[in-house]
Amino acid sequence: MMTMRPFLALLPLLLSSAGHTQPANFAAPEAPTSQAGYGDDLLPRDEKDRTTLLRTVAFDATVYGMAAYLHYEQLYRQVFDRNSSKHTGFNRFAHERNLAGPDYATFRVPNTDTLYSTAWIDLSKGPVEIDIPATRLKYFTLNIFDIFGNPGNLSNRTVGFEGGRFLLVPRGWNGTPPAGVTVYRAATTQLWILMRAFAQSDAEVRTARAFQDAVRIIAPQGDRAAGGHGEATPPPPAAGAIGYLRALDYLVRTNGWQPGEEALVSRFRPLGIMGDRPFNPDRLTPDMRAAIESGYADALAVISHAKSQLGEPTGTGWMKVNKGVYGFNYLRRSVINMAGLGANVREENASYTTFVDGKGAALDGAASPYTLRLQTPPPVNSFWSVTLYDAKTFALYPNPLRRYLVSDRTKRLKVQKDGSIDIRIQHAPSSDGNWLPAPAGPFFVVIRAYGPKPDMLNGQWLPPPIAKEGDA
Repeated sequence: MMTMRPFLALLPLLLSSAGHTQPANFAAPEAPTSQAGYGDDLLPRDEKDRTTLLRTVAFDATVYGMAAYLHYEQLYRQVFDRNSSKHTGFNRFAHERNLAGPDYATFRVPNTDTLYSTAWIDLSKGPVEIDIPATRLKYFTLNIFDIFGNPGNLSNRTVGFEGGRFLLVPRGWNGTPPAGVTVYRAATTQLWILMRAFAQSDAEVRTARAFQDAVRIIAPQGDRAAGGHGEATPPPPAAGAIGYLRALDYLVRTNGWQPGEEALVSRFRPLGIMGDRPFNPDRLTPDMRAAIESGYADALAVISHAKSQLGEPTGTGWMKVNKGVYGFNYLRRSVINMAGLGANVREENASYTTFVDGKGAALDGAASPYTLRLQTPPPVNSFWSVTLYDAKTFALYPNPLRRYLVSDRTKRLKVQKDGSIDIRIQHAPSSDGNWLPAPAGPFFVVIRAYGPKPDMLNGQWLPPPIAKEGDA
């Protein structure tokens, strides 16, 4: 268990937002002080010691970079894989014209409140301009992520409904923006834009589609459809430690790392990354490869087991998810991105997740119907929703009504005279607007509150427990 100690110590931090201040900029890659081979100068000659070191370093490198790798899978599909149905190259949007359903595959745990658009931005050739039109939408955001999953927002909360022109600039850029253009300083060379445009009714969907079409990406001339990136060759994502290290080597060479991480990233050199040449697994002996695979597998197990610790417990079964602010808490960053990409900051979207009822028993549609009684609906400036997901697949649950959420806009939603709302969560069909369909098996529920009011942000409002039939 020695290999797990460096990051097992971080597990308690999954339950806390302390220590998550994000540095303002990332540093460009720096050459390690020693360039001997593939880190041969760092490898013990003793076989047992060498195995221990490689297993430990592989564990640390996996926890550190898993969020970047998960983003890279999406980047490769949209930018580099010309056979992909999602291929656009850099600096172009791929628009989803309909709300997400059970077959949504871009990332896990999608909302079904907004239309999605995605674009990958390349700043290696210079700044890229984003033009956002004025809109009548109830809500929008261009959620901008660096390659490690740290978010920023150009949204109605941060820039208003009048939109504007924004220049995404790479680190170290000291130029002068055009008149009327606001500078947005990017943390890494490669960025992911996840655009959300509110829609529920047919008319709102039409408005959201028009907004999608009106947002413009203006890249350096000749770079709009670029599919390559400088001298580094992007490898296809592949399962296992070797595929992971190929991608991590490319990502760190291309995007760099946070200030203060130089020593940590240099520790990964015995694995064959960030040396004097690109990663080449042929230089690893079978024993070295086995040790690396073991450390990689151990790290994936820890990340997977920690999913249930996402957020801070509220005492009613729900976890308050403080997303999008990680600092140097790499385990938390990996866990949140493993659970689902696109985690936004709480000021934009406050969310709560539960896999259990108020007594701590796992939610299971085969076991009982449930009720979520919202005595006071979530306090928001934009909108709120209660969405159900299959706990086995993390996908929206398919049902005859194609109803995946209950929200403040649900048709025929019954509100009590005192303003409370009873949401019935069950597998058995129902025709009323308060029914949230559940599978005949395990599921989990997410409350999303867009534009949360102070009562939610300061913890005065918390979701009540989900009650099993007969316990309410």
